[in-house]
Amino acid sequence: MPEGRGRALVVPGGLPGPSGGSAYDRRVLEELRAAGLEVGEERIPGRWPTPGPADRDELRRALARHDDVVVDGLIASAAPDELAAARASGTRVTVLVHLPLALEGGRAGAGAGSGSGPGAGDDALALAAAERRALVGADAVVATSRWTREDLAVRHGLTRVAVATPGVDPARLARGSRPPRLLVLGALTPRKNAVAALEALAALEAPGARPATRFSALVVGPEGADPAYASAVRGTAARLGPHVEVLGPRTGEELDAVWDGCDLLVLPSLAETYGMVVTEALARGVPAVVAAGTGAVEALRGDGVRADLPLPGAAVDVTDGASLAAVLERWLADATLRAEWSRAARRHREHLSGWDATAVRIREAIGW
Repeated sequence: MPEGRGRALVVPGGLPGPSGGSAYDRRVLEELRAAGLEVGEERIPGRWPTPGPADRDELRRALARHDDVVVDGLIASAAPDELAAARASGTRVTVLVHLPLALEGGRAGAGAGSGSGPGAGDDALALAAAERRALVGADAVVATSRWTREDLAVRHGLTRVAVATPGVDPARLARGSRPPRLLVLGALTPRKNAVAALEALAALEAPGARPATRFSALVVGPEGADPAYASAVRGTAARLGPHVEVLGPRTGEELDAVWDGCDLLVLPSLAETYGMVVTEALARGVPAVVAAGTGAVEALRGDGVRADLPLPGAAVDVTDGASLAAVLERWLADATLRAEWSRAARRHREHLSGWDATAVRIREAIGW
């Protein structure tokens, strides 16, 4: 094996907008380097997990440049042959799983072949088989949550998966808004399920509904992955009126400004392996309503000291629109509940882990 090729993180280079996975990869790389490790970055172009031949060629060349690689699961799960060839040539391969591919379509219980449209079932079966080969053949697998580790055990029979939960950067306490403002933050895709949140809010304003406290709401996230669904989100928001806005993606200072005016995060994802936006909310003292049965509950509840604190929000069955509407109505109508959730969020804020801890867990798992 050639000497001196070193370590690298191999990540997608052409995603349509900001994502939790890309933020995780970026912050972990920064922390590894801050700890004194020499770690390269290989950004692979293409529409992963459905790349073209040129994208696969670029991946092969990138893998050949290094002795020890951590490959983002979005790439690795679609490239078992490329990973196997790299291992055969002496490269050590770890796969970092943010989201099992079958979950992108929606339900946590969705298995291979659950897609829709011509050939979608065959495509899903092929992707599931490729993902299984990639993960079973890797030298190590790291998942970004305990929820994901359990899913991989059921889905692919994996029994040795390390966990490195996302960290969160410190942030100023949000000042909130009057009337209260709800935030739906995430890509406008069916899995993230923003329409469910908007329909729940619409139910609160339907004729005959019990009047609730006035509110405003923002929907923030990239739209490019599924333009048709993004159009549905915008249409639903427009029917609610000017107090509900769809802003598109926001990053940096613009996103900080959005957070500063936020009083409640609503994350109605049909499938979520962790939900980094939940701990980002808690870092600002903002409580959250998340989907029951998803990894977002893990982010909301936490572990260690956090597991013994009052829950900073609620977990609800988001497939039941009435249940979600009832939780939001109760929060809006009950100032005492709003204050309790905010106090709980501020207590959780004191015990959140940083990205340095995430990098340490990865180093321990793979021997870096």
